[in-house]
Amino acid sequence: MRGTSVRYLDPRMRLLADLGIEDIRSEDAQIGKSVRVGGTGRIRDTPFRVTAQLLSPDATVNRGENKLTARAWAANNVVDVSGTLPSLAEIEKVPLETRARGRDLSELLGIIGVVLPETRRYALKGRMVKDGEVYRFTNIAGTVGESDVAGKLTVTNGERLHLDSVIRTRSLDIVDASVLVGYNPDIVETKGAVAAAAATGSGPRKLLPDDDMPVEKMRTFDADLVWTVDQVKSRKVPISNMELTLDLDRGRLALSPFSFSMSRGNVSSDIVFDTRQRPSAVKYDFRLAPTPMGRLFAGWGVSEAGTTGTIKGRVQLNGRGDSIADSLATSSGRIAFIMPQGALWTRNVQLAELDIGTFVQKMFAGKLKEPVSINCGLVAFSVRNGIAAADPILIDTRKNVILGRGGFSFRTEAVDLAVRADAKKFSLFSGQSPVGLAGYFSAPALSVISPDLLARAGAGLGLAVAAAPLAGVLAFVDIGDAKSAACGPVLAGATAAAQRTTKGEKRDDVGRGTTAKDEKGKEKPGKEQRKKFLGIF
Repeated sequence: MRGTSVRYLDPRMRLLADLGIEDIRSEDAQIGKSVRVGGTGRIRDTPFRVTAQLLSPDATVNRGENKLTARAWAANNVVDVSGTLPSLAEIEKVPLETRARGRDLSELLGIIGVVLPETRRYALKGRMVKDGEVYRFTNIAGTVGESDVAGKLTVTNGERLHLDSVIRTRSLDIVDASVLVGYNPDIVETKGAVAAAAATGSGPRKLLPDDDMPVEKMRTFDADLVWTVDQVKSRKVPISNMELTLDLDRGRLALSPFSFSMSRGNVSSDIVFDTRQRPSAVKYDFRLAPTPMGRLFAGWGVSEAGTTGTIKGRVQLNGRGDSIADSLATSSGRIAFIMPQGALWTRNVQLAELDIGTFVQKMFAGKLKEPVSINCGLVAFSVRNGIAAADPILIDTRKNVILGRGGFSFRTEAVDLAVRADAKKFSLFSGQSPVGLAGYFSAPALSVISPDLLARAGAGLGLAVAAAPLAGVLAFVDIGDAKSAACGPVLAGATAAAQRTTKGEKRDDVGRGTTAKDEKGKEKPGKEQRKKFLGIF
C-alpha cells in the first residue's frame, strides 16, 4: 500500500490534521514491522507537527490490539501519547499515557485558549481519558521550574471551555511562586524582581508589576482550581501550608480564600479582579493572625530567642485597574499592624529602638543589655487614591514613645517617613532627632543618624574624652517628657484621631492621616487630613 493519506477533523476542538501513512508491504498476510504515520495540522490557531507509530499492525489487521505511540510538537512544547486502542480510530474512554515538556506551561495551555502566567521549564506526565467533550487528566505528576506538582485536571470543551483542577505541591520554590504576582520567573531568577517588574512595563526602580491582565481572553473560558502547597522555599520568611482557591467566571477572577502559614502565624486573604467592570474593579483583603515577631523578622536581624512580642495586621484596599500596579495606584482603604505587650531582642543593635542617643551608646557597646520591652504598638496608614498616610505610627515601650509621620505612594513607590523616639524619663541621651526612611519599595534607605545628629554625636564623644565629663553629657540631654500611650485604643486599631495618653487626653503628637512630617501635619498645603478612617479590626 503506497501513497495513503488521512485527513482528521474535529470541529469542536477546532483541530485539523493531514497525515501521511508510510508505504506498507505485506507478506503471507503479515506486515511485521510497525507502521509509521506523520504529518502537520492546526489546533485552533496553533500549527503543529506529529509523528506516530502503530506498533502492532498484524494484530490490528486481525482486529486485535492496537498499540499506538505518537509525538507532537507545537508552540515550543513536545507532547507524547501512548496506549492501546480497541480499534484503529477509536479513542473514546480509552486511557492514554501522556507526557508533555516545554519551556513554559502557559504556551501549552495557550494552544487551547487558556491564559496562564509565564512559568519556567516544565515536565509533566499523566493519564488522559476522552469522554465526549470532556478530557480527564489524572495521576498528573512532574515539575514546573524547581517545584513539584501532582493532581488532576478536567477540561470540558462545551459551550464555554471550562477547566477544573486540584493540584498539590510539596515544595514550591519562591522563584516559581513569583508568577502569582505577574513576574516572569526566569527574569526573577537571573536578574531579580526589579528587572522582572520592568519587563511588565513598570518604570525604573519599581517593584509592582504593570502588565495588564488579558481581559478579553479571560472572558472566553472559566476555571476552578484548588492548589495546596506544603512548603515554600524562601530564604527570608518561612511559609508553609498554602491553600489557594481560584474561581474564574466570565471574566471575574477571585482568589478566595488564599491562605498560608508564615512564621507560625496565619495569613488569610481574598483578592478579586472583576474585569467585567472597566477598568477592572479590584479588592484586596489580607489578614495576619497574631504572629511571633522573633520568627517573622528573623531574616532582618531580630533574634527569635528572647523575643516574645507578636504582631497582627490587616490590609484592606479597593482600586481600579487591569494590573496590580494600576489597581494599587488608585486604591483607597486602610493598612494596620498591631503589637500587643511583649519583648523584642535584636542582633542588629542599632535598629533595636529608634532612640538615636541610645543607638550611639549601644553601637559602641556592641550588644543590648536587655530586650526592648513593648507595651503596645500600632503602625497604621490611611490610603486615598494610592497615597498612604501614617494614621498613626505609635509604639509605646518601657523607656520610650516611638512616633512616626509621613507615608508612601503606590503610584511612584516612593517612601517618605520620619520616626522619632521620645524618652519617658530624664535621659543622658536625646531621642528628639527623627530617623528617616526614604527611597523606594525596591531600595528603601534608612538614615539611622541624621547629619545634624551625627555631628552632635561626634562632638559629644569628643568632649567626653578631651574635656570635663559634664560637657559631653550636655550634647545628649533629654528632659524625658514623652506621653505614655493608653493601649486600649492602640490595640483596637484606632485611627490617629482616637489615640489617647494614659491620662485619657487626646494625643497631639502622632500622625493625623497626612503624608506631611511636621508636628501638625500642615507642612505643605493640601496635606491636611480631610476624612477620618475607622479601624479595620
